[in-house]
Amino acid sequence: MKALLLAAMPVVLMDGTTPDLNRWLQIEPAIIAAVECRQALPLRVLDGIAPNAPGSWSLTPERSFTAFGLPVKRIELFIDPDGELGASYTAVIEKRSLEQVRKQLKLASKRGRIGQLSADQPSAEVQVSCTVAATGQG
Repeated sequence: MKALLLAAMPVVLMDGTTPDLNRWLQIEPAIIAAVECRQALPLRVLDGIAPNAPGSWSLTPERSFTAFGLPVKRIELFIDPDGELGASYTAVIEKRSLEQVRKQLKLASKRGRIGQLSADQPSAEVQVSCTVAATGQG
């Protein structure tokens, strides 16, 4: 029952709006695949989500989910609409140290990746980022 309640919670966007839960459930697998550096995230996946921030999104799902088996607090996405600057997909990790995150990434990095995978701690929060060179996607 607890899992059902978690699944019913909305995603809160940076501008305070919340997309339809079904919409989040549709895009969540693509966002996780992008953060895990397994697949590029086409701009069309984010159609209608925070249209006032073209190319840049900060998504804070209240629904619990993971990337690389790590609990995610927030997702920050940058996709150059012109395709010239590439993309950056970042997961802000909850309740894990940088060392714990790096160990988890080392296990996951044995698989092929579409970009450069890194973990750092620029502030109090640990972040995992996938940076993809320009592809002309859209």
